[in-house]
Amino acid sequence: MDLRFTDHPSFHRATVGMVGGAALFGMALHPLTPMAPLAGGLLGIAAGASLAHGRTPWRMLAAAVAMIPLFAMHATWPALAIVASVMSLAVAAGSLRGVRGALAVCLGAAVTMLGMWTALRIGHARETMAWPPLAQTAVSAAAFGLVGVIAMIPRHVRMVFDPVTTAMRALPTKLDSEIRALCERSMTIWTGAKEKLDENDSGLALVRDGVLKTLEVAAKSADVEVTGASDALLATRMSELDAKIAASIDAEAKAQYQSARAALDDQRRYRDRIHQGKDRMIARMHNHVAALEKFQLAATGLEAARAASAGTMKQLEELSSDVTASGEALADLDLENEPAVAAIAAIAPKADTAATTVADTTAAALT
Repeated sequence: MDLRFTDHPSFHRATVGMVGGAALFGMALHPLTPMAPLAGGLLGIAAGASLAHGRTPWRMLAAAVAMIPLFAMHATWPALAIVASVMSLAVAAGSLRGVRGALAVCLGAAVTMLGMWTALRIGHARETMAWPPLAQTAVSAAAFGLVGVIAMIPRHVRMVFDPVTTAMRALPTKLDSEIRALCERSMTIWTGAKEKLDENDSGLALVRDGVLKTLEVAAKSADVEVTGASDALLATRMSELDAKIAASIDAEAKAQYQSARAALDDQRRYRDRIHQGKDRMIARMHNHVAALEKFQLAATGLEAARAASAGTMKQLEELSSDVTASGEALADLDLENEPAVAAIAAIAPKADTAATTVADTTAAALT
């Protein structure tokens, strides 16, 4: 899960509108009322929200209604709470619904209360007592508007669930170093594509699916591991059994040695098949990641030329087919490894049983 801040230009417009509007409204109302910093801040917040997200009549009307308790009631915290409650509707008006809408209303009320407190603190501070009254009002109202910008955050912050990041974090720790490097390269491709391609772009979906396929096969590759004796130990045991077979004079013991030798030979053959399958998988992963890199480069670097160039579109379509084909090949190869894994798992007990039988037969012969 990622937190993203979207639509920066609207947030910038809201900030400029709230701070500048609050200062201007505060100075305009200064000759009329001592509540000018608070009234100016309310009108400024409504003006900034309107500048960024529209619905000007509704927001300004809500701000005007919120101002009524400032003049009809004593400036107590309960009265200011009523002001904040009404003002929160002006801030949250728009397309916000559900949880985000409720959060915007609650945050708008809290921020309005904080803004009014800030304006009052600045207006009654010892340091500002010597300022000209108009400047004192303008700064207090502007501070109110600046705090009000916080109320716009729910409109711009989104929680994004990224399946690629989740899959990357879920990779096994025992992953082969070369495979992990390919996964990290795939993650870099995905990060670059997210930054340059639109969220609804079909190319971004293709890159996401291709990277997910890489991570999926990489995760499964961790289960394809060669257990048991190493190749060197197998070779040593096979040499020892060859010597025992040549030296054995008992037919039953010789047959058991030969059976154990055959089991070890089968085990080595299956180990070779697994190594071969892993090499093929890594090679196809390299091919798939290279296709992803090529497509991502074309899709992001030639984005501006898409509409004007039919050749560019054809190239992207061909690269898209390459990515799809490499992903399918990767998935097919992943399935090819399963019989080999099952076979080596079955042959290992066979070799151990044969070796035990040889040992028992030898012990009986010696007895």
